[in-house]
Amino acid sequence: GCDIRSASGTIVASIALQGVRRAKPNLGETVAVIGLGLLGQITLQLLSTNGVNVIGFDLDPQRVEDAKSFGFDNCFCLSGQDAIQEVLNRTNNFGADAVLITAATPVAGICQDAMEMSRKKGTVVVVGAVPLQFERDPFYHKEIDFLISCSYGPGRYDPAYELEGNDYPLAYVRWTENRNMQAVLEM
Repeated sequence: GCDIRSASGTIVASIALQGVRRAKPNLGETVAVIGLGLLGQITLQLLSTNGVNVIGFDLDPQRVEDAKSFGFDNCFCLSGQDAIQEVLNRTNNFGADAVLITAATPVAGICQDAMEMSRKKGTVVVVGAVPLQFERDPFYHKEIDFLISCSYGPGRYDPAYELEGNDYPLAYVRWTENRNMQAVLEM
């Protein structure tokens, strides 16, 4: 029921939403978002709307300024150790409850940074396209849950779902790609 211009961002917002769903953040938790392009900006908004404290990072100062213009003052133009230290400083040295990587870059090290800024038993979710390279020790010692978010939800890349219209039962798969898109349109 909405106009085509309003609906045009549905897919991108659904990708961000699926990443947030994979992280399963709770009210009052702290989530770091690495990469403040379009996916990152939407991710910040979804998390904040749900009572999550957000900290954002990007190498591009303009993207950081864009986030700040939307009211996200805890966004920084930092990477590596500086970003890790910023998260530790803002979480009483516990680390973020979850880290969502919404960046798209061939540069290695982002997953390692995410592991380092995560708290013990935290969660790291890769939403963007980054090299999946990291040292085992922080991952192992902190018992971090490392997750990949597949596009805009369950059903993506399943021909029976996407081409033949065979839906997954809601009782078993609450948020499919179609239900994620419906949720975005309703928002």
